[in-house]
Amino acid sequence: MMVTQIVFKAEKSFKDQAMKKAQHEGVTLKAVLYNALKLYIEGKLNFGLQIGEPEVEILDVTPEIQKKMDKIGNLLEKI
Repeated sequence: MMVTQIVFKAEKSFKDQAMKKAQHEGVTLKAVLYNALKLYIEGKLNFGLQIGEPEVEILDVTPEIQKKMDKIGNLLEKI
């Protein structure tokens, strides 16, 4: 297995806080970062970007409309 070194800059207070938390939990900062990389590769750690507040529209759904929505949902499940 070949290993490499990763170097990046972070605010000292940010690093110190992370190290303190890791030590409190009984792990090293290296273990935290290594496992974060591993989880990211495995698709178990994701990052996203959301700009602004999401738009939410509340709809009043009648029983008749709900039946139609259920029918559409069932058709989509078959695709």
